[in-house]
Amino acid sequence: GSFSTNMKTLQPWVRRMVVSFCLLGAFSAEAGFQPGTVVAWGWNGYGQTSIPAGLANVVAIAGGDWHSLALQSNGTVAAWGNNDGGQTNVPSDLTNAVAVAGGWFHSLALKSDGTVVAWGSNASGQTNVPAGLSNVMAVAAGWTHSVALKNDGTVICWGDNTYGQTNAVFGLGNVKSIAAGGSTVMAAIFSPLVQYPVDVTKDLLLIYNTNSLD
Repeated sequence: GSFSTNMKTLQPWVRRMVVSFCLLGAFSAEAGFQPGTVVAWGWNGYGQTSIPAGLANVVAIAGGDWHSLALQSNGTVAAWGNNDGGQTNVPSDLTNAVAVAGGWFHSLALKSDGTVVAWGSNASGQTNVPAGLSNVMAVAAGWTHSVALKNDGTVICWGDNTYGQTNAVFGLGNVKSIAAGGSTVMAAIFSPLVQYPVDVTKDLLLIYNTNSLD
């Protein structure tokens, strides 16, 4: 059969699933692709799958609803696609980034000093990084809310709270991983008394971020 629709009429969570990304590693070179480059496919109504020419040395990627982000090994961030909220206007002074996240119309970057930079739409306060926020080791972005994981295992949320998505659970701790859905937040909890195996050749957080206590 055939598939045809106006992407603007789809719910945000449906639109997000239509675009896919692949960060290529060393073994991809055997298939004719270069390591550190990005391949994107799916709906391209806003240019979100049109990889910028010359983009290379990419170590991490993130996809917003209609825009795309790439973190390069030199700590800079590239962004492309829809820019209605200014979400692809990467701050000119942003350096030493170690992670990125994309929301509906906003973007986040975690810096190597444990601070967070946010840009794009601030209609729900999603780019108002809490004053004094530091020692961050991971970030995530929902539609209109933002999440940060600190190296003490606590979680900080800000932005839209229509469904309680920024009400971090009281007493939540020992968190090692976070994720943000459209209007949700998830946290994975690990025991501080158990040693979990880590492959440092694959763990970007440990390689690029010096804020982790592990």
